[in-house]
Amino acid sequence: MTSNGEMTWTNGIFPNIGSEVASRIIERVSDIVLVVNATGKIFASRCSPGFVGQTHIASWRGEQIQAALTVESISKFESRIAQFLENTEQVFSVELNHRAATNFAELPVRYTFHKLGIEGQILMLGSDLRRAAEMQQQLVAAQIALEADYEAQREHDIRLRVLMEASDVATLYISVTSGEIVSCNAATESLLGKSKDQLINGIFADEFEAKGRKDVVDRMISAANEQSQSPLFAKCVRGNRRLSIYPTLFRGSTGQMLLCKITLAEAQSAAVDQLHNYLADLFQNGMDAFVFVTGTGNILSVNEAFLKLAHVTHAQSVIGRSLADFCVRGTVDLNVMIDNARRSGGMRLYATKIKSDHGGECAVEISTTQLNAGVELIFAMVIRDSHRVDTLTNPSRRITDVDMNSVIELIGGQSLKDIVAKTTDVVEKMCIETAVQMTSNNRVAAAEMLGLSRQSLYVKLRKYGLISKS
Repeated sequence: MTSNGEMTWTNGIFPNIGSEVASRIIERVSDIVLVVNATGKIFASRCSPGFVGQTHIASWRGEQIQAALTVESISKFESRIAQFLENTEQVFSVELNHRAATNFAELPVRYTFHKLGIEGQILMLGSDLRRAAEMQQQLVAAQIALEADYEAQREHDIRLRVLMEASDVATLYISVTSGEIVSCNAATESLLGKSKDQLINGIFADEFEAKGRKDVVDRMISAANEQSQSPLFAKCVRGNRRLSIYPTLFRGSTGQMLLCKITLAEAQSAAVDQLHNYLADLFQNGMDAFVFVTGTGNILSVNEAFLKLAHVTHAQSVIGRSLADFCVRGTVDLNVMIDNARRSGGMRLYATKIKSDHGGECAVEISTTQLNAGVELIFAMVIRDSHRVDTLTNPSRRITDVDMNSVIELIGGQSLKDIVAKTTDVVEKMCIETAVQMTSNNRVAAAEMLGLSRQSLYVKLRKYGLISKS
């Protein structure tokens, strides 16, 4: 004892402790205590008080520890004890699983190796890992359940998207808080005349006339709360059509949402259906050829009259081909018609010739109209056979009184040769001006349309003073 009354030990840090006391201390700080040799033979085995399976563990005494381990743990034990014997100053640990037996479940234990000081004997202090193993199993089970929930959610999302896209009824989801469109299907694009990218995150009320914009969402919420079977009516901005809206209110993960189904009003829907029948009948049985093409000129649909005009047997043989394949001037004709229709919405009575795959040609007049068919531009072309009209029409009757008087005034003052030359120049200038205007100043296309070389066209443009105008 020191002068301050503190107890000290003269023999190192720890006092001399009796073997029984040391044994009890070790039993309480560890769940399992084993004394083994380098080969794994167990000389002693003890457990902490209250440890389940004491009798079974006590039976290990005198046996090899490998007999009490699972297959995968045997190699781990032998490897780790070999490392410890090479460097006994360092504490090594290893996690081993003891085999299950009668009334004894499989037991995971973390052991540390310690030198005893007795030649060839090693102290193994073990900590029970069953609670940690149970927690790991719970975490794994929770992760599996979470993945299953994610998979179910993805499956549900896919089914919802397929169901919406397969529906012919315009369906969309609206956020009650912001009034924005959250999601919609292809039928909504067709009905409202906008692409999905333009509709999503846009204000739903903006799709209707200004008079009903302010209260359209409030009216839908009221109708949904009252569970009214009657639709709401609103007039669409595009097409000036009266629409019927069927709202359903529900609470989503981010707040209240509206599921809206939109159709044409009944009377208008019946009229549209009837008009659709008329147009379909006209398309199939009309005397004039109808062709629908994409913005690049690829054919989408043709009627029987076009097949007769182009001497084609089946419609499937022309679907997907470019209309330029059937125009006598190829892409020049196609670009002129589509470019003019794209700028002004349509082009009337463009004169050209349709050629067949067998080499035949037929003079036609083509009227082109740009259609608002959703995301992609579609052009409708009505093609009328004009070769009979050209044959029956007397060219002399096309000369107007003004033209006739202009020619008559030249008689007597100039020779017949000069009169014919000047008349030819007027016609030539008018044709060149028309070709340049129709091709939007594309001189290569204009030269091809007129059957001239590019150099010849430049000479004539300079001759008639059309360089600055073009």
